[in-house]
Amino acid sequence: MKLNKVSLLFFALVLFSLPVWSQIKSFKYRADIQKVDSSGVYRIEISPDLIGRSNEDLSDIRVADNAGKFIAYALSNKILLNYQESFIEFPAVISAKTTDTATTYIAENKTFFTVNKLWLKLKNAEVSRTVNLTGSDNLKDWFAIKENIPLEEAEQGSATDYDQVLSFPNSNYRYFKIQVNGKNKTPVNFLQVGINTIGINQPVFAALPDVRFIKKDTGKISHILIKFDQPFQINKIHLNITSPKYYSRRVVIYDTDGNGINQLIDTTISSGGSQDLLLTAKTRQLRIDIFNEDDNALTVKSINAFQLKEYLISYLEKGKDYKIYTGDVSLRKPLYDLSFLNNIGFNQLAGISQLDVTKNPFYLIPGHHAATNHTILLWSSIIIALILLSFLTIKMTKELK
Repeated sequence: MKLNKVSLLFFALVLFSLPVWSQIKSFKYRADIQKVDSSGVYRIEISPDLIGRSNEDLSDIRVADNAGKFIAYALSNKILLNYQESFIEFPAVISAKTTDTATTYIAENKTFFTVNKLWLKLKNAEVSRTVNLTGSDNLKDWFAIKENIPLEEAEQGSATDYDQVLSFPNSNYRYFKIQVNGKNKTPVNFLQVGINTIGINQPVFAALPDVRFIKKDTGKISHILIKFDQPFQINKIHLNITSPKYYSRRVVIYDTDGNGINQLIDTTISSGGSQDLLLTAKTRQLRIDIFNEDDNALTVKSINAFQLKEYLISYLEKGKDYKIYTGDVSLRKPLYDLSFLNNIGFNQLAGISQLDVTKNPFYLIPGHHAATNHTILLWSSIIIALILLSFLTIKMTKELK
């Protein structure tokens, strides 16, 4: 009788594992989520290692409970902070005014703030125009954010300038292009563009593994090659420069992973400012060119790399085990009902951690023959369990007779 119970338990476990395996067989990696003491909505910090093994847009991340069922989640890199100052200017990168097409103003979001409003300070004008807003991370590829926003008119009797607020969906592009449409019309005059910092989302960075780099000074340029063991999401590079005491140098960063070379940023670092270089790339190899002109090369003692912290927000139940799965390049972002996020402040969510990333033991390599995957193992287990159960059932029936 004892053996019969064991067989029944084994049979039940095999049957239970079938739907779990079929759900998760396409994922290369998984990571356990820290167990929770009570049911509720949690903010789970996901590691750079897991993000590095995921698709660039994190579309292949899934969360499953201990029954193998996928559950709803949201991704966020927001940390809500309040600032004493009320305004931060986004400096102009290019301010091109053309009388026969449009007024174009490009503002730089140097700190990658996530924003949904831009404050425009304009010289007084009483005109009928519309505004198109686009975003870019490299000043080359531009993407629509919002179109045909009415340009407000200055009030009569006001000061010599006025403000307009552009509202749009949350965006954290490095550059915002504000285009005031007006073919064959005189351009409007931009004075300033920026954000109100009360209640904005400031980026918080997570350190990546130690950076290995090779520096070579050639002529008037220093070339620094950075290599990582795997492709990481990189959002900030910090150069620890020990000499000279005073400097101001042009710096260009390229993504050199793969066949081509892709320029990411072209900026300047100086002894009186920050040595942080902000960028957006998922890569295992970068090249940094520092233009020294006739000056001595900079002494770079070490380099640190960071990514924006990413959080997974989900409703977790007490007593259940949850895992994060990733590593399926074929998946698109899931569409979930995220009603559990309603009226919950991001900073009010309890924070927990994701544990180490491991290989998914149920991963099935696409196109592999059945003999090389888990299918035979599972069905063999079922057949053995059925044979064993049949044998024990017949034996038990004879004993009862």
